[in-house]
Amino acid sequence: MLQLLFSFITFCTLAQEVQISNAFKLPSKTGRFRIQGKNNDGIVVRLYGAQDVIDVFDESLKLVSTRTIDFKGQTGPLQYIMLNKTGAVIFYLAQDKKFSVLLAQPVNSKFIEIGKPLIVDTIYDRKDLVASNLRFKPSVDQSYLMIYYPYFSGNTLASIKFLTVDRSLHSSFNKTIPFNRDEKQMEDSRSLVDNNGNIFFILRTDKKAEGNTYDVFRISSTGDFSMYSLLTERTVFSDPYFDIDNRNGNLVMNAFYNDNTTGEDVANGFFYSSYDPATGSLIKTQQTPFSSDFIQELTGRPVKDKAKLYTFTIRRSILRNDGGSLLIAESFIRDTREIPVQVGFQPGYAGGNNYRTSYIYQFNDIITFSINPNGQMEWHSVLRKKQSSDDDNGVYSSFLTVNEKDRLRFLYLDDISTAGILNQYTLTSDGKSDRKAILNQEDKDVMLLPKSGRQVAPNEAVIPSYVNGMLRLVRITY
Repeated sequence: MLQLLFSFITFCTLAQEVQISNAFKLPSKTGRFRIQGKNNDGIVVRLYGAQDVIDVFDESLKLVSTRTIDFKGQTGPLQYIMLNKTGAVIFYLAQDKKFSVLLAQPVNSKFIEIGKPLIVDTIYDRKDLVASNLRFKPSVDQSYLMIYYPYFSGNTLASIKFLTVDRSLHSSFNKTIPFNRDEKQMEDSRSLVDNNGNIFFILRTDKKAEGNTYDVFRISSTGDFSMYSLLTERTVFSDPYFDIDNRNGNLVMNAFYNDNTTGEDVANGFFYSSYDPATGSLIKTQQTPFSSDFIQELTGRPVKDKAKLYTFTIRRSILRNDGGSLLIAESFIRDTREIPVQVGFQPGYAGGNNYRTSYIYQFNDIITFSINPNGQMEWHSVLRKKQSSDDDNGVYSSFLTVNEKDRLRFLYLDDISTAGILNQYTLTSDGKSDRKAILNQEDKDVMLLPKSGRQVAPNEAVIPSYVNGMLRLVRITY
């Protein structure tokens, strides 16, 4: 496999340093890529598809090791990579027709095997289903890894197998919980694992009531199972966001709500709720309706009726140290249009037009709400952007968030084209923001994918660039 060693270009723009690697073409068997993270060995990038390749880059973005992963007995793609301070543990499958064995293989800094793999579990189901449905969720401090697998029977989610392992690959428990729910509920499920190894699996139910009901299935770090339900006072608009507050010991839920007074599918405000994660007992809940002044600030038009939002979705929630949270939402619209396609001359026909459907992806403004531990809004901020692209699934749009504790940085393209500029909003803890340009793509021959980027250190983010089949890394250090 031919790969070019990465050299780099370095330049500074005000308070940050930007490094850009040389480009290399993705091998034919690895058409996708993912930035896994950073450890003492360097920045780890996974190239995958029909083949799995792990590349490691040093501080100068020079390629220092590359390894095609093909373990003995491995079938199918890698399932998960858990980075250690140096080296990693790679989870993969060895499969037969009726069962799959999940294995964990420790590797060194060059991703070469250290000893023999450890058998984590055996899953009895069709191998194609196991390969596509096995799921992993780490705790915030990376001390525990939750692994779960749903068993389906027709259109029913029959049961789910849950287990956790710590960084030494010791398993805390292995339980299969019956569910007997509609399989569609799995699509909207949420999974969490706290820093003590307790896991939470959350399903929205179809119960007809004012508000919404969410069933929380909890397995403690000792393997004890319990279940409780959370009932919201208002109907949730779009998807809620759940968090485990490891510092304050709460389960936190943030969501937009619809007050059901106009019959429209809109958001009329947001709510913050905190619960005892062991029992589901409500600690605090607070609803905040959108004000007319806020909507006028957002839209630039006077509000003639009830304040409401149509297109905004919660992207993430960042927990505050005091038990509050910062809610981040973005406007998203997907439209379609019919584009005429000229039909060539055919004998007996005069020619004419056919039509194909084109999909338009629009990712626009970002709204942030800072919420105190009592659920009350302290401030909001509107970060303006306007992004539109056709038939690309929006992969170059949206934004990357870099959390520096006392401030957040939002990185995004002002225009979805090679002429676009990488911009940055800096949002401080008191709600003040400023915007500046970071990088002109055309000057540096890059096309960035900000939402595929990753914060790899407290003051460092890496964003991939992909244009004309060529991959580059762009690192921003603050």
